Amino acid sequence: MKSKPDRRLIIVGALAFIGVILLAATVVLTYTAAVALVTGIDGPTQELVIERVQVEYLENASVIHLTDQDLKQYPVLESAIRDAAVQISGKAPMTGVENLVLIESFGIDAREGDRPYLEYDGAYYLTRVLLH
Repeated sequence: MKSKPDRRLIIVGALAFIGVILLAATVVLTYTAAVALVTGIDGPTQELVIERVQVEYLENASVIHLTDQDLKQYPVLESAIRDAAVQISGKAPMTGVENLVLIESFGIDAREGDRPYLEYDGAYYLTRVLLH
């Protein structure tokens, strides 16, 4: 007779353990989904800022010469440069993936202190990234 209560206790214990595991998984997935919704899937919103600089300040700096093809291929860069051509600085929202693409393609890591200058159509620009 003692075997039946022991069996019930084991079954109830196993079900309780499974319930705790499911509860923990639900909490983790809910937290992950909430963070993804708040920050966006790609991380926090970023903004590429490009400032036009004078040529005399470019003594020993590295310069990347951009072409029309580069601007067509990277719309964030094009938007910020077109804006900076009209004003002193231009801004364009971008995702973390777009930032990584710019780093890979041109070495433009706007978080670095020794980042290269960009040249397009005779004007020189310096980049930086703002997080929102």
